[in-house]
Amino acid sequence: MRKIFTIIIILSVSTAIAQQKPFQFGFKGSVNLGWFASDATGYNNEGTDFGGSWGFAADIFLMDNYSITTGFDVLYLNSTISYPDQKSSLPDGDNFSGISTRKYKTKYIELPVIFTMKTNQIGKVRYFGQIGFGLGFLLSAKAEENFIPNDGSSHQSETLNAYDDVRFTRESFILGAGVEVPIQGSTYLRFGLKYDNAFINVLKDENTLDPEVKNNGKNNFMELNVSLFF
Repeated sequence: MRKIFTIIIILSVSTAIAQQKPFQFGFKGSVNLGWFASDATGYNNEGTDFGGSWGFAADIFLMDNYSITTGFDVLYLNSTISYPDQKSSLPDGDNFSGISTRKYKTKYIELPVIFTMKTNQIGKVRYFGQIGFGLGFLLSAKAEENFIPNDGSSHQSETLNAYDDVRFTRESFILGAGVEVPIQGSTYLRFGLKYDNAFINVLKDENTLDPEVKNNGKNNFMELNVSLFF
């Protein structure tokens, strides 16, 4: 009798686990709009720039409607900033002050840790909200720079390897929302809108015109994404 009771408990637990997957995995792609925010005098955002990402996603379920969403994103984040600058003129070495405008083209691998809350099914879909954090590691950085001297002389344009001008890590606060559409069985599509706000300044070194001023900019972005979970 005790053996029969034990077998019934094991079968019941196995059935419950089978009904609710502890993990669910998928793939993600997105497009984004990036921009710079700065609290330093003279440092100004110059509009938004398109980027994108692709990656792997995983839901680790805490309960039926609550999960930790993680994985990795290969993030292409582009944003433009202008700031006071100083250049030297070769071969005489005279210094010219002016305004530099840089479009940074950065590539990160971002590791998100996000708390996802879902509704029960409403009609044929489920809605969700997200809050969490991201940690990005810089893979590459280039910059398209345009320098305009204050004296009205001709401007200088060049493309630079900007890896040494950008901090290696990027920490961010994440908010998201969206909808899940079932396809078949446990397979579904997740459509989302995500706001990713950098916590700290991502630019390094001092301003060339005023060394007492630190280069300052936080590269933020809004993202439209789609994920396929299995």
